[in-house]
Amino acid sequence: MEAQITVLSTRHSTAKKHFNSGIQSLDSYLQQYALQDQKRLQSVCFILENEQAEIIGYYTLSASAIDTEHLDQHSLLMLGAKYKQLPAILIGRFAIDRVYQNKGMGKLLLMDALKRCTKQAEEMGACAVFVEPIDKRAHHFYLKFGFRSLPQQPKLFIPIKTLQALFNAFH
Repeated sequence: MEAQITVLSTRHSTAKKHFNSGIQSLDSYLQQYALQDQKRLQSVCFILENEQAEIIGYYTLSASAIDTEHLDQHSLLMLGAKYKQLPAILIGRFAIDRVYQNKGMGKLLLMDALKRCTKQAEEMGACAVFVEPIDKRAHHFYLKFGFRSLPQQPKLFIPIKTLQALFNAFH
């Protein structure tokens, strides 16, 4: 299957109506709000589409920050925290259509997101990528890829330095 990752646009209006991840809030976000958020420069929605222009999955990225008061000592050391707030990148939404779940599409999409985040962090400055998993299944998915839990909150993070080391190992 030939697939490509691109930014959501108005040409995807029909395809996004058929997207069904099984989680209503993620489906309605893509169908109703993702383009609006892009126009407002609040996030960018990247979609994985097949040759038939069906949307296999999507994720959103936006600039973010994390208060260091929410980090434990180990996390502070990992991120080299010196300021009250640290620049970060947020993967805000992440979903795979039911037809394509458990076929490696989530891994493909996440790797694309993390590569983009690493490149952006090197160009604008960010020390970590954060996610807030929607459920336990999503939580375990991110943990498999090296994300770390934050104490007493649902957010997970992975340091940009970890991603740089990972991606540099493959070059």
